[in-house]
Amino acid sequence: MKEKHTQHPQKWTGLKPTRFNKYRSWINNQKPGICGTYVSAVLLHDVYLHTYGLNVSKTSLLTGLKTVIDETFAYRGTFPWDLWHGLNVVLKYNPDYHARMSFIPDKKVVELLDRPDPLPVAVGTARLLGSSYKNHWVVVYAYGYDPNGKLYFKAYDNHGRSAAILPASQTFGCVWLQNKKTKKDKR
Repeated sequence: MKEKHTQHPQKWTGLKPTRFNKYRSWINNQKPGICGTYVSAVLLHDVYLHTYGLNVSKTSLLTGLKTVIDETFAYRGTFPWDLWHGLNVVLKYNPDYHARMSFIPDKKVVELLDRPDPLPVAVGTARLLGSSYKNHWVVVYAYGYDPNGKLYFKAYDNHGRSAAILPASQTFGCVWLQNKKTKKDKR
């Protein structure tokens, strides 16, 4: 059942949606889809653009990440450890960042987006939890609570939407880029 738009949060915490408008053209239309590769490319593109001022090519990111995310393991689909592994392979010689992961996104995403200088987070959706995206990956950059206290995420969905809204209760697993110089995350 579709939720009424009025049920969505009115106040959002995190990054501005305009920061992610450029990714609306980053549409995952491959069969089978490579949504984990797309969201990982967006995480890297965003951090390199905002940290180093480097606008890394979408094609380069997708080509390189596909080999270490979608083509590394013998099973079909991507799990949090696939994104974590692939991002850490790519970031092996980066002195500033590495990838981290958690299986419970609601608390971790809120914690990460509450930081003074937040970064977006790759979040998995799950068919078993009722997601209309089914098993999919999105990039969450803001969160909010509806009038009833239900947590929602605002995300780039790699289907052409840069401000998709989805219930946090339909998500499982998250991966983010952690600055190596900041205090270690609490597990």
